[in-house]
This record gives sequence, C-alpha cells and structure tokens, in this order.
Amino acid sequence: MSGNGSAEVNATPEATIAILKTDEIDSEYVQITESVHQESLSTSALLYYCQCKILRPYSRLLCIMGLRPSAVENAERCCILSCCGYKHLVLVLALMCVGYILQYMTCFRRDRGFDYKNESTVEVKDHEFICYGNITFSYIVPSFLHFSAYLYALYLFRINENEQLQSLMERAFLVSGGSLAQQRVVYTLWISIGLSILWVTASAVTVSVMVADGTIVFHWLQHGSAGVTTLLKGLLVLSTLWHDMVQATLITSYCLQSQLLSLHVQLLREKLLQYVISHGDWMREIREFRKLLKYFNEDLAPIICILSIVNISFAASGIIWLLKFDLVDTETEPINGVSILNTVLWVLIAVAPFIQAARLTAACVALRDIGHEVRTRPFVYETTPEQDLDSILLYTSSLRMTSELFKVPVTGRYLCMAATIGTILVITLGQCHVL
Repeated sequence: MSGNGSAEVNATPEATIAILKTDEIDSEYVQITESVHQESLSTSALLYYCQCKILRPYSRLLCIMGLRPSAVENAERCCILSCCGYKHLVLVLALMCVGYILQYMTCFRRDRGFDYKNESTVEVKDHEFICYGNITFSYIVPSFLHFSAYLYALYLFRINENEQLQSLMERAFLVSGGSLAQQRVVYTLWISIGLSILWVTASAVTVSVMVADGTIVFHWLQHGSAGVTTLLKGLLVLSTLWHDMVQATLITSYCLQSQLLSLHVQLLREKLLQYVISHGDWMREIREFRKLLKYFNEDLAPIICILSIVNISFAASGIIWLLKFDLVDTETEPINGVSILNTVLWVLIAVAPFIQAARLTAACVALRDIGHEVRTRPFVYETTPEQDLDSILLYTSSLRMTSELFKVPVTGRYLCMAATIGTILVITLGQCHVL
C-alpha cells in the first residue's frame, strides 16, 4: 500500500498528463462502442418488432391458406404445424373444388345469389328447378379463373418460396429511420388487413343470409334427407367463405406490397431532399427499388389480373341485374339490402388493387422532378459539385417507373376518367327514367 502511494505521489506532471489523456481516449472508445452497440441493438429490435407485428401473423395466414411451405419441413417457419403440411394443402384444394361444385348444384351465383327458374313439362308433373344463365359463363369460367389464380399463387409463394414482402418490409422499416415513421408503416399495413377482414366478414354475412332466406334444392339430391341438406348448406357457406378468404389474402398481399413500395420510394425521396444520403448510394437504392417493382409488376400482378376479371364481371353483372336490365332473368327478386351489399362488395374488391397501383405510380412519377428540387436548393448547390448535380438531374429525369396491371400502367388519370364516365352514365340513365 505504501509503495503504491509513494509511486502516485512521486509521479511527474508529464506522466500525470499522459495518464489523463489515456483515460480520456478510453472513455471516448467506450462511448463509441456503446453507441454502436445501441445502434445495432435498435436495428435488431426494429426487425424483431416488424417480425412480430406483421410478418409472423402474415406468414401464419399464408400457412392456413396453404400458400406457405410445409412447417413439418421447417418447424420454425410457422407455429401451426397441423395446418402447414401437404395434407392441409390437399384439404384446401378439395374444399375449394367442393365449393365450386356445390355452387353449381344449388344454382348459386356470386353476383346475385340463388338463381332458380320454374319450368313445368308434360312428362314431369312436379316443378323442376333449373338454373338461369349459361353454365359455362356463370359457373365454369369464374371457378376456373379463381382456381387458376390460387394455383399460380401457390407456385409463387410455396414452390418458388419468394420472400418479397418480408424483404420489402424490412427495407421500408430500415429506411424509415424514426419511430413515428415506423409506426406509420405498421398502422398503414394494419388498416389494409383490417379492411380485408371487414370485407370477408360482410361477404360471409351476405352468403349466410342468402342461404337462410329461401328454399335451396341440390341437383341430384332433390329427395335427400333433411340432415344431408343441412350439412350441404353448411358446407356451401364454409367453402364460399374459404373462396373469399383466399381472394382477400391474395389481394391484400398485393395492396400491402404496393403500400410498402409507395412508402419506400417516398422515404427515399425525402432522404435525397434532406441530403442525408449521397447521390451514389441513392442511385443504388433506386436500382434495388426497380428490382422490387419488377417483381411486383411481372410476378405478383398476374394473380390480381385474373381475379380482377372475375371481380369486375361479378360487379357489372350484379349492377345490371339490380337495374332490371337482364331481359332473361326477370323472375328472381333481389333480397332487400343483401343483394345490394353483395354487389357493393364486389365493386370494392375490384377497385381496391387499381387504387393502390395508381398511388404507387404517383409516388414513382414524383421522383422525376426531384432532380430540379435538389439542384435549386442553396446549401446543396454550395456543397455539391456541379457535375454530381447534373448527373442526379439527368438520372431522375430519365426514370420511368410505374405499376402495371394487364401490362398497362395504372395512373390516377385513368381512374378519374373511368369514374367520370360512370357518373355521366348514371346521370344519363336517371334522366331517361331508367333508374
């Protein structure tokens, strides 16, 4: 103890200054290390938050729909082991096919409900229930298109095992930077999911009311027992609900990716305007964004195109039937409120992808003028070489990025034009005493 004390007392001033400088360097190193550790911890915590709030529930939903790989092969990918094997996929495919068959057996059309007509013949004294409409266009073609969209999604999500939404969401979270922006991303995504759940619930209610409203006769089972008829009615409601859940899941996936792409490109635009990212890094980020947009337009969009054909046809057919323009089916009366709600639901789900695609196109088009804004900012002009400003101006002016459906760019002007034409048509029909 005394030896150490005498050493400290006899230390020269130069040695004391050297010790103090060493302590300062060590403290600065500790602070830098702690800051780096906190930054990495916040990034990992952010990705974990993204995984828990959105990705994990979304993966479980895809697993239930049969669109995720088997959890038996990789148990960590999904917690619902019983719902992610090949047996579950076979049950899903069987339930969908049974639903198509039951809709034909009961003359149940998704655009207007149960559509019977009564015809009496000389040979048959009892009334024979026959479906209105062409079998091919009323039942076979819509069912085939719906099932084809599911099979393509099955290849895209399960066989190809694409993790586009996961990587896109993580990239959007990391680019957002602030907690408020991250909460905005989560809230925006949950709004889309909530609207999808609301649509499925409303559709299930309309189908249940239609089934409970009138007498349903199953072809080839006219003289079946009451228990069998009740079981088939329940199976009809369940299979129809499953069809809607599959469709809502696919369209919601498209809308989620469209919103994430829009937020991603908006955040990149803000970062360049605030000059928190170099021009070279920004161009590299745009190059990665173009890859994501290419997958969105070329791989995911065909699913929505197939479903949009079915949804638009159901919406148009339901509107024509409600307005009494169907000259053949004049006996079937719509159910008060339910038939109108059914048509409105088809209109909403048909329009939703186009609205999201138009928003994404607007966000991409906004990048073309960012080069002029960057060049006119004084602090950027003073600190950045003129050659770099010219390169970023030329690069942004040459950007041609749009969201596409049916290989056609979807823009707000086209949607406004369609809405205007529809409004003019409604007013004209009202003036002609048709409505």
